[in-house]
Amino acid sequence: MKKVPLSKVRIGRSYEFNCVSNSGAGSGSQSWYAIMGPVKEVNAEFIRVYSQPGVNKQSVKIPAGDIESVYEYQTAI
Repeated sequence: MKKVPLSKVRIGRSYEFNCVSNSGAGSGSQSWYAIMGPVKEVNAEFIRVYSQPGVNKQSVKIPAGDIESVYEYQTAI
């Protein structure tokens, strides 16, 4: 996997998004999660990712402010 900037995320490619939510002042207020899959939609406010491979009807909306790092899957030929 190769780390890429958020601005280089493209529709149809597969990525791993490492995210943090509830980034408040308290130490116990944060939670981390990762979502992997092909990107369905890219917006200034959020990125929508297919939640299950092969099931193109279900997607997850990730707020852009929650994303800490993005890794693109490299396929071997």
